Amino acid sequence: MDFTALTHACTLIALSYMALKIRNLLVIERLQALAVPLLTGAASIVMMLLPLSGDSLFSDLKFAPIVMAGLRFGWLSSLLSTLLPAGYMLLEHKPDWGIEAVQSLLLPAIISSLFHRKEYDSGYAFIRLIDGWSVCAILTVVRVVSHVQLETAQTSLFWLSQLLMLVFSGLAIMALIYMFNDENKIWIVQRKLELEAKQDNLTRLPNLRGFMDIAKRTVRSRRIAIMMIDIDNFKRYNDTFGHLHGDQLLREAGQLLKTAVHEQDYIARYGGEEFIILSHMTDETQLSHYADWLRHNIEDHRFYGDSVAGTTISIGISISRMPGDELRRLIAEADEALYVSKQAGKNRYTFYRADQTQQKNA
Repeated sequence: MDFTALTHACTLIALSYMALKIRNLLVIERLQALAVPLLTGAASIVMMLLPLSGDSLFSDLKFAPIVMAGLRFGWLSSLLSTLLPAGYMLLEHKPDWGIEAVQSLLLPAIISSLFHRKEYDSGYAFIRLIDGWSVCAILTVVRVVSHVQLETAQTSLFWLSQLLMLVFSGLAIMALIYMFNDENKIWIVQRKLELEAKQDNLTRLPNLRGFMDIAKRTVRSRRIAIMMIDIDNFKRYNDTFGHLHGDQLLREAGQLLKTAVHEQDYIARYGGEEFIILSHMTDETQLSHYADWLRHNIEDHRFYGDSVAGTTISIGISISRMPGDELRRLIAEADEALYVSKQAGKNRYTFYRADQTQQKNA
């Protein structure tokens, strides 16, 4: 027995590591549906180019990348991943290429995709090692059955070689799963850090940084409205009931507003006792009803200490003139309109006017 199998395993692991790093690049990640079959198919072709010992259709590990695609991404990606290596077999004019393509490419794609779990799609779940072993075991059974049908006698050497192939291929798949899960763990930590960097620790709403990223992309392609919201008399509430109750009021108000905003809109904590909303509505009448709806959601809620003084909000609204408007100017305009609401008696909304002479208040 030579070191051919070991060479294949080391090559497979190196290829898989390179594929993981390439796939994690931003451009590739956006085109994952195309990148996965291309990278997987290329890895299978490289495995075919390695020298083989013996005449078994399964004496190499070209099926392993296909198995990983099936486990992680499901049937569509795994089946698409077979096209490149199957085409290579056809171009090489290999004898019985069709049978080999079915046994070493198509069957691994189908069987592995049966063990794909829906939670893998999110990227936050780890591939189970037992699933890898299960796929290898089923492929071994298929290999043995097909061989028994072709050969009348099986020697003890045949059974030993099949057992060794099961163990070796299983260990190779385990190494790939472990490497993928380890890389995925790093990705999850990075995502968690990114989310924390864009999330307000107190209210658990997005912070201004996260808001600006989304708002900048949105305002480029369409008209929007910006709503600045301020909790009225918050400083007096803090002085009366203390900062702990003040923090709790901010948490409750944030969740109430989050529940009340339309599904396609985006809310974030602007800072202090202020919140900001990106709305896809630009009609003043609709925005008036919207602002009233938000205002009543806060006014009708019983916060701690409301028997002493009810909690209300003031709102300033700015509407973009056209797609591509300058976002910071829209926020500044909404802030000016908010100031007018506060000066006019609070618990109301105001639309921004260039001269601030015309105000539409609740």
